[in-house]
Amino acid sequence: MEELFEACAAMRQGHLSDAAIKRMASALQRRVGAHPAFTDQEKVFLREQVQQVPRAEGAAHFGIRDLSRLVAADYLTRWGHSVAANRFTPEHFGRSVAAHLLDAGFSGVYLHNFVKSRLKSAAPITLPQLCEELQNEVNASPRREFEVLLAFATVPKFPNGLPQTWLQGPEITAWLKENGFDIAGVRAQAALILKVQARDIYGAAQAARSESDRYAARSLIAMAEPLNRVPWLWVKGAGAPASLKEDARGVGVKELFREDRVFSPDASHSVDAALELLAHLEGSSPPAAIAGGWGAIEGLLADPSDRASAADNLATLVTCSFPRAELTALSYKAQGAHPQVCSDIANAQTNRDRCRVLAQLIIDGALPRMPSVTDEAAVDRLRKLLGNPGPELKTIRDAIGESFHRLYRQRNLILHGGRLDSVALEASLRTVAKLAGAGMDRITHGHYVQNLKPMELVAKANLGIALASRDNVLDCVDLLEINCPPTQGKKREYL
Repeated sequence: MEELFEACAAMRQGHLSDAAIKRMASALQRRVGAHPAFTDQEKVFLREQVQQVPRAEGAAHFGIRDLSRLVAADYLTRWGHSVAANRFTPEHFGRSVAAHLLDAGFSGVYLHNFVKSRLKSAAPITLPQLCEELQNEVNASPRREFEVLLAFATVPKFPNGLPQTWLQGPEITAWLKENGFDIAGVRAQAALILKVQARDIYGAAQAARSESDRYAARSLIAMAEPLNRVPWLWVKGAGAPASLKEDARGVGVKELFREDRVFSPDASHSVDAALELLAHLEGSSPPAAIAGGWGAIEGLLADPSDRASAADNLATLVTCSFPRAELTALSYKAQGAHPQVCSDIANAQTNRDRCRVLAQLIIDGALPRMPSVTDEAAVDRLRKLLGNPGPELKTIRDAIGESFHRLYRQRNLILHGGRLDSVALEASLRTVAKLAGAGMDRITHGHYVQNLKPMELVAKANLGIALASRDNVLDCVDLLEINCPPTQGKKREYL
């Protein structure tokens, strides 16, 4: 709802279209309509506010903001009540609660440690009680100021000399010792104490990384040379330094390695250019990652008259890749957990065959319960998909498509509106990075192995989803293999 509130203001400034707002409002209404944490009255109120496109600073615009704040104030408590009344599904609960906490500013590491400590405590805890503890943590841990030391191996250039507020040599060592850090191996000539806002020490490190990256970008264009930063950050109050390098976002195009194309001199102007742009989605600052990531997607998959169509086209490819990917990973887990039942999986010659054997076990109800909760959740997803492939694939495609449309909106806010602080910027990267990598991996396989253009692959994906039904359930394993041309002697299958 906060994203829609922000988008309405951007529409007034011409940065987002009327159609983009309508799409957002429609998607929001569908999600809220099926959300157990909203009351019936709140659902009706939201529906009334988005019957027409909300105009910036109108009553509907402010109504959306106020409803968002009302629900956010006790969102986790509401979930606790829904869980206690058994009005929830585990995956919806997990996704919603995790997204809420991450959007609220908590880091993933902090949340993992928090939940793990409760689950491993001597006194057992119920899911409603966990919701209440999480709500209390949100209330007790507002954003607050942290001090973070950013050090440099060599002194950066300044037109008027190093500012007096910076630390040098012995002052750096003294600060580190005073705050309980080991100074062994630390070689820094200058340092700056950053003051950032965060909810926890891990979030403070992330905020400091972003600030450091901004300084590095400015230095590069101002002096044509990079900053020589020490590869660690020291957050006051933390027990150990944090890496200056941000955690990977998970964009993976493994097909380049499988097909031995990493150092290949042969290049496809379209696909290879897109891969270069996609690399920003993995390792660049959030604004550059958004711009580069969408550029890669649009360059290969957009209709010339409708740039946003690239979002739906990539979502279709990712959807068709999902059954094979999920079944392949699960087949190895199932083989290890239940070797006797899964003996046919072990004897399968290809991953495709492994997937078909496992899918049949799931359909027949012959697969014993998996020891891991995560793996059992995967079995439940696949059981639902294989039970009614057509509608389920379309539901998955729509959900993934909304994530890619959000990426496109963020790109427009950055490039047209100069917005580098959108409420959905980090959330967009969090949700689309791995999905975009999966889609580009499939495009790369189609290009190098099947000799297919990206839009030819999209056509096959559309056909595969359209033909999926209960009558040919196992074809879910081969949704992108319909009428594939010969691969000119290449035997490698897609994983």
